[in-house]
Amino acid sequence: MFESTYYEIRYRLGQSTVGLIPLGSVRNQGPHLPAGSASILANYYSSKIAGSLHPYVFPIDMAPYGVGSGLISLKPEVLSALMTSLVEELSKLGLKKVVLLNADASNEAFVKELVGKHPVKNVELLQLNIWENYPDVQALEGEPKAGSGGAYLTSQLLHIDRSLVKEDRIKYAGPSMGVEGDASKASLEAGEAIVSQTLRTLIEKVEEFMRK
Repeated sequence: MFESTYYEIRYRLGQSTVGLIPLGSVRNQGPHLPAGSASILANYYSSKIAGSLHPYVFPIDMAPYGVGSGLISLKPEVLSALMTSLVEELSKLGLKKVVLLNADASNEAFVKELVGKHPVKNVELLQLNIWENYPDVQALEGEPKAGSGGAYLTSQLLHIDRSLVKEDRIKYAGPSMGVEGDASKASLEAGEAIVSQTLRTLIEKVEEFMRK
């Protein structure tokens, strides 16, 4: 959105029916992954969903910070005010449905509470937690799908942009470094399987929301 002109954005909004806001975080994801991994993931899926459902879905570039005990986090009331203001602005522009695409479990309770409050009366909100839509991957059996720096997250980043993963440091990615699960099980193949199936599922859910 930042690279589009004002007139391009207004034209696109005239065609769109659903807003899409990605939510991530900046926090410890182990010695091998960027602190902003969840934000990278949220923006990746947001871009792909919007591209697949163009021009009906309008993606919003969102600040990468979440709530909780991250490296850089926002107070819940601050993020709530920001999100509410953003949804209000989207409503003024004609969007009456907004998807909150969340990539970090630390934000889950916050997003659920926000959706439950119906902060903007004439706008319907849908919470989609990305990890809840991951397929079961045999090679990653027993691994936590929402684990910090774990095999599911690492595999996806290997697939999305391998240069983001410090593969020589995966051997140090254990509980003492804040990692949940066994990151050494991660692979490009697993990442491709996770991303392709997750994207299909998320697109289906956004399409269903559009039709309601």
